[in-house]
Amino acid sequence: VVYKAIHPSLKRDVVIKKMAMKSSSMAKERFKKEAQILLDMQSPYIVHLFDYFTEGPYRYMVEEFVDGLALDKLIKKQTIVDPLVALLILQDACFALKFAHSKGIVHRDIKPANILISRRAEVKLADFGIASDENDDPNDKTQSGVTLGTPAYMPPEQFENSSTVDNRADIYALGIMLYEMVTGTKPYPSEYSKENIARIKKGKYISPKTIDKTIPPVICKLIKKMLKPKAKHRFQSVNPIIKIIKKYLKNYDTHAIRVELAKIVI
Repeated sequence: VVYKAIHPSLKRDVVIKKMAMKSSSMAKERFKKEAQILLDMQSPYIVHLFDYFTEGPYRYMVEEFVDGLALDKLIKKQTIVDPLVALLILQDACFALKFAHSKGIVHRDIKPANILISRRAEVKLADFGIASDENDDPNDKTQSGVTLGTPAYMPPEQFENSSTVDNRADIYALGIMLYEMVTGTKPYPSEYSKENIARIKKGKYISPKTIDKTIPPVICKLIKKMLKPKAKHRFQSVNPIIKIIKKYLKNYDTHAIRVELAKIVI
């Protein structure tokens, strides 16, 4: 259960996540693990954790309240996100992942619903509920062969074994997100079916350029490399993605683009 609340001493709006009493021991451990991960995530591009505690049979997390919209709601509102705005959002999401990956954290559930955008156009990554870190025991919370994640955003290797994926799985999901922002549709259906998984493994999707010829070539090239079915053919880190975006956006007024994003959110 998620509440909006006012922190009594900090005098600011916060989000309280309450874990139900009947949750399984695995779910409770995941909840605690998410809090432990967020404690180390001191980045302006990642939702801040203020507190974690238990009260009777319940567990709670107190997090930063981002006053704005999740990216999935923004896409629904706009249908298609302006390419420059999409690149700015992608850049900030990459900054968040650069920090997480440097700590050995793989998010494993990158999707528009987990990208929060404030009224000041601050972009923040949220929900580390199924994230993994270097200290994970594969036999503990993510047993070998278990699939975790959101099918429409998962790379082929995550369907086979979620416990062994690395930062390149997050890069793939970012590529799906970029595709969705600029085309208004996902490259693959959301359902978990043999046919869909086979398509994802083959990398068969409609080129964004076929959907909209006005999409800048730089975005099409990013998507093509980020969505390679084999992890070794993708970008190996978010650093070259950030470099490509920065080089492209230096020809534009990024402050004006951020103001435009803020207007959309408001």
